[in-house]
Amino acid sequence: MKKGWIIGIVLFLLLIVSIIAGIYVYKQKEISNDGSNFGNNELAWQEEYINNVQQENIVSTIATEEKISPQCILIKKIYYKQCDHLIREAEEMPEQDINKTKSEFEKAYTKHWKIEEFANAQIVISQEKEGFCGQHYKIKEHGNVIGIYSVDETGKETLKQDTEIQTMYLPEEDLEKIRKGIEVIGDANLYSTLEDYE
Repeated sequence: MKKGWIIGIVLFLLLIVSIIAGIYVYKQKEISNDGSNFGNNELAWQEEYINNVQQENIVSTIATEEKISPQCILIKKIYYKQCDHLIREAEEMPEQDINKTKSEFEKAYTKHWKIEEFANAQIVISQEKEGFCGQHYKIKEHGNVIGIYSVDETGKETLKQDTEIQTMYLPEEDLEKIRKGIEVIGDANLYSTLEDYE
């Protein structure tokens, strides 16, 4: 009888230990599941937050208008109908226009100018005028030097200035051209033509 009780008590204790061990294992799984779910939820929340921040940055970047930089070049193109010439001039951006957006720049210039190109480094504006461009020249001999004559819409020539280029040092072929007169349109063309004779 004693042996039966001992076996019964041992079995009873094993049953209790098994139940306690089972409860312990079950609780550990539950804790680890809760922890991993928390980790997954936390990770999902962080990813969603990062995506929202990135989306806001993209939207704000798109919404930001390009502005005129201090290094921007302003190119003015003027077409003169009377003499059928297009004069193109490049200049530094006026100080009052630096950091303006396109819409702000348009307000200041659209009364007389058409904006052809608007970029951070270069802006091109153009307009048409009825008159004469005033950049018609004739290069010809004046005394012993090359003279620059301006030519008006009627064809009248007026001495604008003498250069320091002496005609006596020019080859005969060039001297003949200078004596007849070389017609030039535009300041840039005038200076590049004169460089050929220096």
